[in-house]
This record gives sequence, C-alpha cells and structure tokens, in this order.
Amino acid sequence: MNENQLLERTIPGLHEALIQSLPNLSYDTPILDIGCGSGAWLDRLANQGFSCLHGIDQDTAQFQTKKATCSQANLDYDDLGLGEQKFGLITAIEVIEHLENPGRLFYHVNRYLHPEGYCLITTPNIHSVGSRLRFLITGNLKSFDAKGDSTHIYPVLLTALNRVLPRYSLKIVKKWGYPTKGSLVSRPSTQIITNLFELLFPNPDPGDTLCLLIQKNKSEINCVT
Repeated sequence: MNENQLLERTIPGLHEALIQSLPNLSYDTPILDIGCGSGAWLDRLANQGFSCLHGIDQDTAQFQTKKATCSQANLDYDDLGLGEQKFGLITAIEVIEHLENPGRLFYHVNRYLHPEGYCLITTPNIHSVGSRLRFLITGNLKSFDAKGDSTHIYPVLLTALNRVLPRYSLKIVKKWGYPTKGSLVSRPSTQIITNLFELLFPNPDPGDTLCLLIQKNKSEINCVT
C-alpha cells in the first residue's frame, strides 16, 4: 500500500477488482457507501472520476478522505438520516457479516436506492469448495471460526438471501467470486487439497469473497414502509 492509499479492510486487490465490475454509471451518479470505514473505497471511486460520494459509518473518526462526505449511524438500529435522497449506486463492502440484523441493511437499500440503481454487496464466501470442505472436516465456517474475524457474526447463505430479498423488493442480478480462481487467504497445502476436490465437485461460487449486484424488483409488492 502506498503512503497516499487509505486503509482497505478487505483482502488484497478486492477494491481494484470491484471497480472493474461496476455497472455502467455516469460520473455524477450519487453513490452511498454503507460501512465506509476509512473511506478507502470512496476515495478510489473519486479517483475514477465519480464526484457525488457519501459514506455512512458508526465510527466517523476513522474517515480520512476529503473527496467524499460522511455521516454517522448504527446500521442495526438507526435511521440513516438521508431524507428523500436516492442513490444510483449503494455499496456495502465487507459489511453485512458484521450486522446483528442484516434485514436492516436491505431496508436501507430499499429506501435509498433509485428505482434504476444498483446495490453492490461483498461478504466472505461460504459457498466455495474450500469453505464447504472446511465445514465438512471441522464443522466450522471459513471466516467465521476461531481463526476468522471475531466481529463476523452473520454468514450469508444464498438460499436464505434469495428468500429475504423479495421482502424488500430486491433481487440478485449478478453474482461472482473474488478471486475467480484459487484463494488469497488459504494455506498452500489447503489450496492443493481444495484444487483436488474441485476436480470432483462443481464450484459455481469460487473465491474468498462473494460479490453480489442487486437491483429493485419492480414485480414485487414493496412490503417496506
């Protein structure tokens, strides 16, 4: 990390890869980053040319970039205080796994996402062959066991997520893993074993991080008021 780059609380290269995966947006699109931390993701967006950037975090003292604004809120309990604003892109990078009530995140997305906008969420991937293999052997989920971040409390199960999202008039329109092959956090010996299992079992969701692009589902009745 160079001296001008803000702290990125993600696995190496994730922010850079996400920039390449963004939908086609104009540079004046209003963007909201939920759980913005130091502002590293917003800073990177600003360096790409985006100009209407705002972050939300419980601890605003850590926010460092001058290229975006930031306000304080507890995602589990507070209203975000954004009034009638709508955003063309809402991001939550490595956030949902820290929440006590992930439904509140989707409540906020439903409320503040423009009807034609996008929401980008990333979270530790519990669906990869490597993660499933660890659960088979140890009964523990990768990134949520004793070796993982102790603040990770909510693993995202895609089956459950696909049942929850319609309650907030949302749907997944694209999913992918990062990295697309292998792992950046597994031991080499573990990765060798995983590679062997991938020869026998399908791995539709590879990578350490699960990336989800979400939009409003206009065919669903909005149950959120």
